[in-house]
Amino acid sequence: MGLALRILFSVVIIMGGCALAQPPLSLASSVSAVSKTANIQPDKPSSTTHLPIEGEFFNANGSKASLTDVIAIAKSCDYILIGETHNVTCDHIVQAKIIAALAESGLRITVGMEMFAQDKQPQLDAVNNGDVSLTEFPKKVDWKEAWGFPYPLYEPIIDVIYKHKIKLYALNFPFEIARKIGDDGMESLTPEERQFLPEKTIPSLKAQEEELARIHDKHVELMTKDKDDPKAAEVAKKSLAHYRKRFFLIQSMWDTCMAEQAVKIRKKTKLPMVILSGTGHVEHGWGISYRLSKLDPDAKVLLVVPWRDTRPLVADEGHIQFYCPLTKQSRLGFTLRMESDGATIIDVADKSAAYTAGFLVGDKIVKVSGMDVTSMMTLHRAGVKAAKEGKDMVFTVIRGDKETSISMPVPEHSHSS
Repeated sequence: MGLALRILFSVVIIMGGCALAQPPLSLASSVSAVSKTANIQPDKPSSTTHLPIEGEFFNANGSKASLTDVIAIAKSCDYILIGETHNVTCDHIVQAKIIAALAESGLRITVGMEMFAQDKQPQLDAVNNGDVSLTEFPKKVDWKEAWGFPYPLYEPIIDVIYKHKIKLYALNFPFEIARKIGDDGMESLTPEERQFLPEKTIPSLKAQEEELARIHDKHVELMTKDKDDPKAAEVAKKSLAHYRKRFFLIQSMWDTCMAEQAVKIRKKTKLPMVILSGTGHVEHGWGISYRLSKLDPDAKVLLVVPWRDTRPLVADEGHIQFYCPLTKQSRLGFTLRMESDGATIIDVADKSAAYTAGFLVGDKIVKVSGMDVTSMMTLHRAGVKAAKEGKDMVFTVIRGDKETSISMPVPEHSHSS
């Protein structure tokens, strides 16, 4: 598979599946239709009348909920799915807080993580048996290889797991298998690789497939629209479109695999499971929850998802939502908080590309390479475009009450910002 296709298949798992692209606000099938959950009645969303506090909880109808309220509901459920955007620190702090509160309530639980493939379970078994110290954890489980996002983001969760001696389980299949399916199809897999796949893949709901199609088609357009030769662009577009079915298949396998593993572990341990994954696998009752409804139909499922400050709270995204501003630790060296009118820089790493280019804390990025910054995806698209063209990324920045322009080369091997 060429570079463009590798980017595309990375997007389906790391981005499309993990809610960096926002889903539509209406659904043919609501959360309550795919998840049996006690004492939760999603109503029409209502506007909050105060500025939310970071980590604050809300019911689906927009009313405030306390952590005690959340735990009372969660204790009646068999699976508690907590979504995240992988590089948002606040999300992981809230996840850790919920896990700690459940453990402190006296409820015995397990934790399943998207971040680990099943081939890492032997290392996690060593953790569960007490053979790996907390300080040894990232090295012993090959964290960098297993997941790739910085370990400090997840440290609050692992601290809580160690403190309360909670068993930890791997839920997905190795990412390299997903890449191989994308490259050469299912027939290219060895018997050893096939053992990590779900026994029977459950296709996506129509609403989720429509959203995946939108994500796929946007990336095909991004990768082909700037080709100088129209015929070459058309050939490339057809080549990418050929992989659309594999794109859908990988997403369905990813979600089915996590649900299947969770069901097996719950049946084995007889304990409820907290599942940590990207929000796109949780919200609307699409990904994991829908598969759980097929594999464990009598189970009660709670959906807990982050709510950002860039749009109103939407009832059918989850039963419980927690407020965390959308921040991103960029490979360019700045940390951004997404707001309604751009992305504000809240930190600049010393000696980074952003530092060298002259970015300052407090700068608000409103455009990049001519595109309005309406989401973090804008930075990804601009990075891909600049890398393809061999040009610098050009940022339009509001500093104080003045507008300025800052140019920055795209770092080598970077296909997103």
